Amino acid sequence: MASIKSAWKAFAAGYTRFVEHQGFMIILMACIGVIAGTAAWTNQAPPPLLQPTPPVGDAASVAQLQQQSLRDAATPTPAPTVAPLVFQPPLETISVLRGFDAARMVRSGVTGLWQLHDAVDLRCAAGDPVRAMAAGTVTAASTKGLMGATVTIDHGQGITAQYAGMAMLAALREGDPVEAGQTIGFGGNGVLDETDMEPHLHLRVTRNGTAVDPLTLLQN
Repeated sequence: MASIKSAWKAFAAGYTRFVEHQGFMIILMACIGVIAGTAAWTNQAPPPLLQPTPPVGDAASVAQLQQQSLRDAATPTPAPTVAPLVFQPPLETISVLRGFDAARMVRSGVTGLWQLHDAVDLRCAAGDPVRAMAAGTVTAASTKGLMGATVTIDHGQGITAQYAGMAMLAALREGDPVEAGQTIGFGGNGVLDETDMEPHLHLRVTRNGTAVDPLTLLQN
């Protein structure tokens, strides 16, 4: 028993001396081993990504329709083309009594006032039917005032026509639709500044608010 105790004490004393001299190196090597193992694990190739499989059957049709819808939505839709308006003469016969002139002032022989004649005066007999040059909507209708019986029609595409100087209007009110060739009034000599002239239709046309020669619309 004494010999076993002596051997155990000798072993313990030797182990203690070993740890005291070699313990630091053991711990250091253990740390290096952990670091190396971690680095090796992190450098492994990542697992392969799952690739989507192409749809088949009905699923393929739905996917194709969805893709086509996306392409259609991304493609701008061309703006619809607007057909140009076609104008017809407002009277049976076109005869110019006084032409369009938006550059020079004209003196009225009745009132003595100077003003632009940014309209055209077309000869007619008293009572001749006056017709709408194109379809449109009545924006004003009056039988009183300095312009005599007058109808203003919005023909669309920025074009508005004022048919003035008539003796009488057809049964039209603001907001009424009119067709091309529809009778809107009857010829006379109602424009106050032009009562010294023979009966005529005083026709004024604007495009986007600017007066234009009405004859250019009839020519086109």
